[in-house]
Amino acid sequence: MGKKVIIWDSNKCKTCYACIRACDVKAIHVKPNSVFPYFEENLCVHCGHCIAACAYGAISCHDSKEEVKAMLNSGAKVAAICAPSIAGEFVDIADYRKFVKMIRYLGFYFVNEMGFGVDVIAAKYRELTAQNFNGKYFITSHCPAVVELVEKKYSDLVPNLVPLVSPAAATAVIIRKLHGRNVKVVHISPCIAAKNTINRYKGNAKIDAVLTFKELRELFDEFNIKEAYTQMSDFDAPIGYKGGLYAIAQGFVEATGLDSSLQNGNTTTVEGGANTLQAVAQFRDFPELIKTNFSLFYCEGCVSGPGMSDLKNKYLKHTFTKDYIKKRLANFEIDRWFSDVMNHSKHKELEVQYEAEPYVIEEPDEYSVSVALKKITIPKKGVELNCGACGYETCKGLAHAVAQGTAIPEMCIPNSQVGSREAVINMKRHNEELEKTESKLKQVEEQFNDADVARRSLKSAFSTFVRNLRTGVVITDADLKVLDSNQGFLDILGEDAIEIHEVVPFLVGASLKSLLPASLISQITYLLQHNDEKLSKDVEIHDRLINASMFPLIPNQIVCIILRNLHSSEERPEEIIDRITEVIEENLRQVQQIGFILGEGAAKTEKMMNTIIETYKK
Repeated sequence: MGKKVIIWDSNKCKTCYACIRACDVKAIHVKPNSVFPYFEENLCVHCGHCIAACAYGAISCHDSKEEVKAMLNSGAKVAAICAPSIAGEFVDIADYRKFVKMIRYLGFYFVNEMGFGVDVIAAKYRELTAQNFNGKYFITSHCPAVVELVEKKYSDLVPNLVPLVSPAAATAVIIRKLHGRNVKVVHISPCIAAKNTINRYKGNAKIDAVLTFKELRELFDEFNIKEAYTQMSDFDAPIGYKGGLYAIAQGFVEATGLDSSLQNGNTTTVEGGANTLQAVAQFRDFPELIKTNFSLFYCEGCVSGPGMSDLKNKYLKHTFTKDYIKKRLANFEIDRWFSDVMNHSKHKELEVQYEAEPYVIEEPDEYSVSVALKKITIPKKGVELNCGACGYETCKGLAHAVAQGTAIPEMCIPNSQVGSREAVINMKRHNEELEKTESKLKQVEEQFNDADVARRSLKSAFSTFVRNLRTGVVITDADLKVLDSNQGFLDILGEDAIEIHEVVPFLVGASLKSLLPASLISQITYLLQHNDEKLSKDVEIHDRLINASMFPLIPNQIVCIILRNLHSSEERPEEIIDRITEVIEENLRQVQQIGFILGEGAAKTEKMMNTIIETYKK
């Protein structure tokens, strides 16, 4: 139709994926490296169920009010075709004839109910499937979303679509046959998919615009048209008969006059998106066994269409619809109706041939699906819950979509809940550790306030020295918390430590107990409790033999651990010795200038550095 029917506002999207769960044809995807849904227009059947599912108003449909107002102001004669489900929508209007007059007040020259168009299509359907039955079974084409479903997803069944226009298009044909080809036609409907049919039918069958019931209410409000100020006016002829029951899914078969009993009926009525998909799939897979025609409604009947103001109380709306039809048919002229149906059933414009519009996404290979499934089930210890919360019936279904590039593993709700809880716990733990570290730093800052500049210089120089070494180095306090470390230390620990480093740089504040083997922790603890000058131990970390040299920087308070990969050719003690010597000489010059503040601090610094040099020389 030139304009998109379904409109998505990314600024309002909260990535709750309710729209994906509501989309039975899975036309809403999430691309890799993104969390936001996007609409695959070539798969969408424009049912509008995603609009009803979105609690944040991020999804809407094309608003046709301005187009209709322009049409009404153009000087052309404009006809309104009202879907029979008006009875389930406008329950606040006591008499349907006042509703008709309110529409005329908007500027519509003709106001017709679609029920007569349903009667004509029902008569043609009866002729096709009963009177002239030749062994071929059909799927009805009265629901626009069902037609799109067959054309796009089950294109091999297009020849089985009933080759007739929709009831709205049939009503348009009849109006133009009676009043001329130049009449403009606006369909007033609860169906959003109808908005996508504007360019489907041509000539006398053309629908020029579609207004939802919600949009019609907005026009009434805009022009202050109220029932209290309105007289009565009936629909223009021809008037429909049982076609008025079309708002209820079973109403179409009743309008055909065919036997609808389970034993003898040849048409099965199905309503709802998931049920419709199952029916079409079984119609395709078991053609010789199922032996039935299908009358399909993608919504739970038209009274549940997404263009309604209220989607609740389906069965109450059924009652309102039946009461409305009883009232409208109180003095019905059945003979005149029958004659009108016979005359208008002959129009050639009622016949149409639908065309396949298949859209196929490349299937992933089995290995990619298995990898995706593993990612999804690892947090659940390999268990496939098949809860369906992601919008796919099974975990394998989600894995298939992930491998296909139309979904992401994060859509698994149980995984997200577990991950969120773990993230909160870990974040709380890190925050507590950081708070303790910050508290200690504040205490040190208070104790050495007078020597603040010098202390910062020495600390920065020492930290720079440590972090530029290729060999792994970590400094720990008496509580076995990391005071400083370098990239070499992270590389030895592996990918998990590197990922944590992105959140907590160089793991400052982390517990060594969770990072190093227990045997090495016991050695460090021993060194903190005793005054040994040095300890050395070989340990295995991630299947690599690592030599750990440990010595106190401040007895009983701070220990330095140097970790060397014994299989690595990159560990060069000579280079480390040279660089430490340079650091000592540079820092001694600075320390001499502030010696009066630090006292014996310079001597301690020199002793610490020389200890490291002696360790590497040995």
